[in-house]
Amino acid sequence: MHKVMIIDDEEMIRWGVKDLLDWEAEGFAFCEDGRDGRDGLKKLLEYKPDLAFVDIKMPGMSGIDLIQAARETGYEGCFVLLTGYSEFEFAKSAIKLGVKEYLLKPIDEDELGECVRRIREELVHKEGERSYHSANEDIAREELFRRIILHMDAKEILEEQMKRYQISFGEEILCAAILTDREMLSRKESGEFQEKVKYFLNREGLYDEKMVMDNQIVLVSFGLDYKRWVELLMERNERLGRKCGEGLLIAVGHNVNKWYDLCYSYEFAQFMLKQEFLFGHYDVLSIDTIEQQQKTVECPSTEQFVMLIEVGDLDGIAECVEKFKTYCMKRLMKEMDIKIQIIYNLMIIRGEIEKKYGSLTGQIMKLMEDMNRAEKLNLLMDLYCRILQDMSRQIGSDDSGTVIKRMYYYMEKNYSKDLKVEGFAKMFNYNSNYLGKIFRKEMGDSFNNILDTIRIVNAKRLLRETDMKVYQISEQVGYSNIDYFYLKFKKYVGISPKEYKKEMISE
Repeated sequence: MHKVMIIDDEEMIRWGVKDLLDWEAEGFAFCEDGRDGRDGLKKLLEYKPDLAFVDIKMPGMSGIDLIQAARETGYEGCFVLLTGYSEFEFAKSAIKLGVKEYLLKPIDEDELGECVRRIREELVHKEGERSYHSANEDIAREELFRRIILHMDAKEILEEQMKRYQISFGEEILCAAILTDREMLSRKESGEFQEKVKYFLNREGLYDEKMVMDNQIVLVSFGLDYKRWVELLMERNERLGRKCGEGLLIAVGHNVNKWYDLCYSYEFAQFMLKQEFLFGHYDVLSIDTIEQQQKTVECPSTEQFVMLIEVGDLDGIAECVEKFKTYCMKRLMKEMDIKIQIIYNLMIIRGEIEKKYGSLTGQIMKLMEDMNRAEKLNLLMDLYCRILQDMSRQIGSDDSGTVIKRMYYYMEKNYSKDLKVEGFAKMFNYNSNYLGKIFRKEMGDSFNNILDTIRIVNAKRLLRETDMKVYQISEQVGYSNIDYFYLKFKKYVGISPKEYKKEMISE
C-alpha cells in the first residue's frame, strides 16, 4: 500500500479529494493532511508519502516553495499540483521541479482517477527497478565475497571490485562461518534446511555478509571476535533447536586480521565440518572444540579393559571408554581408523576373556555389527561401552575370589577415600567379618594392612615426583590426620616422610 497526502489550506478541498475515489482499491492509504504550506512541508518530511497533492496558492508558503524545499532535502516522492486556471503558468514552472501531473480545480473524478492510476504505475515501475538493481548488486556483492573466500583472484583485482561496492575493512578482524545440517552432510535431501536458515538468519547483527556455496550458507563477520560470534551463533541455534527440534550444524573459522586472509578462516571452518564424526555431538564447531581435547590423555590399554571386565567394574569401563573417546578426538582420528582400532581391541579383549571364561554369547556380535554402522563418535563409543560391559556381565560371578579381586582393584583406584570392610560387605551383600576373613585368606594380609600398603606406596610416589607438602600428600592418600600418616609411613618405610624426601633429593 502506497502512502498519499493532501496539502491544501481549504478543508473542503481536502475532504473532496478523499471522497472522490476508493483510495484503498487504488492501492493508497492517507497520511495526515497538511493544513497549509509550512504545516504541509513538516508533515511531508515526517511521513514521506509516495504521492502528495499540493495546492499552489497557500498562506505562509506556496506549493512551489514547498516542493522546492522538499526536493532540497532529498525527498523523491511524486507531486500533483492542485491549481486554478489563473495559476496555470505557475503549474508549468513546477514541472522543472519534477512535478509531472497537475489537476485543475474543481477536480474532476475521472481525471483524478486517471492521474492516480498513472502515478501508481510509475511507482510500481520504480519499485521494480530499485528491487532489480538492489538484487543485482546483492548478487554481485555475494559473488565478490565468494571470490575473496575462495581466493580466486589476485589481490589487486579484488581490491578494485571492493572499491566499486564501497567495501572497506580497515583494521577490523574478520571471521567466516558455515551453516549446514547433518542431512546435507549426508547428501540427503533436506526440505527443512531452507526454513531453518530463514529463521536462523532473521536476527540483526548476527552477520555482515552471506552467500550460498555448495548447498551451504557461508557467513562473514566484521569486527567481532570468533569467541563472541560462537556465543551468538550458539544462542541462536539453541532457539532454533527449541523451535524445530534440531538446530543447524555450524562451523566457525578463526580470526584473521586482513581481508585477503579470510580464505583461511573459511578453510578452517570447512576442516571442522569434516570432523563431524568426531564432534557431531557439538552444534557449533570452532578451534575451541579441538583445544578442549588438549589435556593429556593416554589411550587405555586392552589389559586395562580386561581387568575392568574381570572385576566387574562397569563404571570403570565407562570411564576408560570416555578416555578413549577423548584420545580419538584429541588426535583427530578418522572414522575408519577409530573403528578399526576398536575392532582390534575387541578381538584382543574377547580372546583373553574367552581363554579364561569360555565362549561369549552372540549378543556381542550383534552389537559389533551395529557399531560398524554408527555414524557418530558418541554412538560408536556407547556401543563399545555396552559390548565391554556385556562381556563383564556374562562372566560375572559372586564367588569369593572374584569379589576379592574387585575389592582390591577398587582399593587401588580409590585409596584416598574412607574405605572400610563394612562398606564392601554392604556392596557385595556379605557379612563383614566373613568378608574380612576371606580377604586375608586370598590376599595374605588384613584389609587394613593392604590398604595402608597401597596408600604408602602412593605417598612415596608423590614424595618422589611432586613438590607437594607432606600434609597435602597425607590428605591425598587418605590420611586426614598427619600424625597418623607419619606413624604409618615410618612403620612401612622405616623413616619419616621428610627423611625419605631428602634421600630422594640427594640421590
